[in-house]
Amino acid sequence: MNFDWEFNHLGMMVKDRDEILSHYQTIGLGVSVGPQPLMPYIEGEGEITFYKELEGEPISHKYKTGGAHNFRDGQSQIGDCQLEIYPMQPGPGMFISRYLEKKGDGINHIAFNSNDIEKDTQYFLDLGCELVFNVTTNGKTVENYIDTRLHGDLMISLRPPADDWEKLWRRNNESHPLVNKWKFLGIGICVNDLDAASNYYSRLGFKASSKKNINKNLKAISQEFLIGKILFELIEADRESIFSDSLKQRGEGVSEIIFLVSDLSKEIEQLENKGTKILYISSDKKIASVASHSKGNILTRLIQKD
Repeated sequence: MNFDWEFNHLGMMVKDRDEILSHYQTIGLGVSVGPQPLMPYIEGEGEITFYKELEGEPISHKYKTGGAHNFRDGQSQIGDCQLEIYPMQPGPGMFISRYLEKKGDGINHIAFNSNDIEKDTQYFLDLGCELVFNVTTNGKTVENYIDTRLHGDLMISLRPPADDWEKLWRRNNESHPLVNKWKFLGIGICVNDLDAASNYYSRLGFKASSKKNINKNLKAISQEFLIGKILFELIEADRESIFSDSLKQRGEGVSEIIFLVSDLSKEIEQLENKGTKILYISSDKKIASVASHSKGNILTRLIQKD
């Protein structure tokens, strides 16, 4: 399988959208840029069908597309990464509400643009993954959520290639004067069993891009995978590591977002001037971990560009 996907966004489920957006902006991490154009701007009939963790038959909801944008999500622009922040109420109901009740705020999916959604979706279904939900516009699939949560507790969302309007919207957000000039590299995912998680990702067709790495300072063992151009670093961490809060709060799942920066010392200084704590700086001064996790449960790793 050739994963020639383009990264679209990270998705975070939260109880209070505005609280998270304000938090990231206050600590100097991201800028609130409003809802994103999730679906093609086409007038007609949209339908979303939920398959996963519902009693009885799949449930569908139909709605009119086009017209005014009324999505409830918010977007925090962090460098060239869009972090979708979607408010839900924890409790009984659809699986995302139960997920939020069990695990609290956090990233639960990563979205990619695929040149062939149906083909790529079928690839995962043939491997035993399940379809979480499907979104269509005028009968054409515009988003599929794939259940790849067995290890790492992260779903994959597939969408068609971004249209010109969405590309322009992205460029406009990235050019905002308050948005950091950071390059999104990928995510760190805490797992309970690195061997089992690595085998699972390999079985899905993802290729390991590194051997296992032991970091005594961070009290963690990790292995890197590349999915498209995006890094997935699987991390088996000690309960006393900097990932301990994430492990205690959420168990397995995305624990950090990773960026490449051109001047790490300058970025650290600017963050500290805003009162943001730096949890860790490597001995060679090329890696820093930012304490962005008090809201949203996600750390931020900055890496010095060579």
